Amino acid sequence: MSNQENGMPEEMQPWRELKLPDLLSSDTIRELHAAIESEWDSSRRSACQIAAGRALWKHAIHDPLAELFAGETYMRNVYEKIKKDRLNNAREISGVIVAVRTLWFDSKLEAALSSFGGGAAQVVLLGAGMDTRPYRLSFLKESSVFEVDFAEVLQVKTNILEGSSKFKR
Repeated sequence: MSNQENGMPEEMQPWRELKLPDLLSSDTIRELHAAIESEWDSSRRSACQIAAGRALWKHAIHDPLAELFAGETYMRNVYEKIKKDRLNNAREISGVIVAVRTLWFDSKLEAALSSFGGGAAQVVLLGAGMDTRPYRLSFLKESSVFEVDFAEVLQVKTNILEGSSKFKR
């Protein structure tokens, strides 16, 4: 599909040149992601892969923390898979389902909160992984959000946020 066919500016296409943010090269972030790669099983590591999908489909999903949670390895892996899918004219490009699912859940969550009249609510995210909804969705600002996942996943997520200059509380 050409740039004119899809109507998307070149700079927004996730399959163009991969540019990793400088924050991924900090020692703290590199060490945390090295531990993820060596110590976590595949179900826990999938949280980083999903974050990479959100990061690389940034023209569809605004998630400024996704690259941070994905880490360099998963950003590169998913990027290469997208490139391969494009070159092979795959019926589905990697990450599309992540983008669609993210947008669908975001809209359902917003609709549910709106049905309560807006304002403060309690939201529980089961299997939160490297999800960033509490940080990126403005309609959750007044709500208490509880993330449920393996303790080590939530601890590493906290450590990544604390080790990043990008995240400000």
